[in-house]
Amino acid sequence: MVKQSYKVKQFIEKDLLKRAKNSITSVISDITFLALKDFKTNARTNNKEVDFVLSTLISGKPAKFIVEVKSQGEPRLVRMAIAQLKDYLKGFKDSYGILVAPYLSDASRQICKEAGIGCVDLAGNAFLSFKNVFIDRSGRPNPFAATRLLKSVFSPKSSRILRVLLSAPSKKWHVEDLSKEAGISIGLASRVKQALLSEEWIKEENKSFYLVKPEEVLNQWVNNYSYEKNQSFSFYSGLTEDQIETAIKQECEKRKYRYGLSLFSGARKVAPFVRFMRFFSYIDGNIENIAKALQLKKVETGANLTLLQPYDEGIFYGLQDINGINVVSDIQLYLDLKNYKGRGEEAAQAIFEQRIKTKC
Repeated sequence: MVKQSYKVKQFIEKDLLKRAKNSITSVISDITFLALKDFKTNARTNNKEVDFVLSTLISGKPAKFIVEVKSQGEPRLVRMAIAQLKDYLKGFKDSYGILVAPYLSDASRQICKEAGIGCVDLAGNAFLSFKNVFIDRSGRPNPFAATRLLKSVFSPKSSRILRVLLSAPSKKWHVEDLSKEAGISIGLASRVKQALLSEEWIKEENKSFYLVKPEEVLNQWVNNYSYEKNQSFSFYSGLTEDQIETAIKQECEKRKYRYGLSLFSGARKVAPFVRFMRFFSYIDGNIENIAKALQLKKVETGANLTLLQPYDEGIFYGLQDINGINVVSDIQLYLDLKNYKGRGEEAAQAIFEQRIKTKC
């Protein structure tokens, strides 16, 4: 089994190197005044092995591109790769370092730019600035969406850590304390912490750490979230919105169910922005029981009330009491509204400007 795993790893690395070679060749082939003379793999300099060395002619003058290929392109790993490249460059005259990875975010590309290092990813994004060569391509989406980071950070239980960190971005945490607050294991908290460090979303000081890029974290979470992750039940009720609020509160308290208004119903309580003729609330309990007690009519069309069964109990972290009615946290309101059609994005922006921005 060990031998087979090693072979699989070799195959993956070989495939990555092949794709990296094709990507960088594709980029430089667009430069009319650049001629590729030689493409060496596993070249050595200062007793160190370099993935690729490209010997070229730029406007008739010799120059070399020193290429380092990495399987991941998170900012922290990019900085380490840049240090490697700069060390390699000492052994080559008239040379330029280029980092290649499956995908490089805007943050990773900016790190390369500031370090004077070129970068190319397999999505087609590229930055080269050497002699009279200049290429800057960006905006091409990540074709490897299901990355380790997304799986580990934005999954239901792991994202509880994001809820805790975003509720107080400047607060310093130890893994043990954070795991207790988020209600997850120490092992999972530690793995998520490492992923956040790789993205440089948190900063570590004396074994404690805190969030340093809250807006970036929130934006990335929005890109990987939809309120439709929750199970929804649509009903029609003849009650007014205020009457529904009171009825939901009373029934949930009687049955000891957790509840929290969200989407436009929650928004109107914390940052009135726009009226929306539909009521939304999370309920952690038997929704059919609530519907029966309130005489709600289940409908396919014409619904004016939606009850949501939460996909994870983290939904209720930071629950707010607004004039006696429970409302989910501002972060949850923002997540739910951001991608909701029908003025949801506008309402989300109002929540961000009035309730979240000052904390970030």
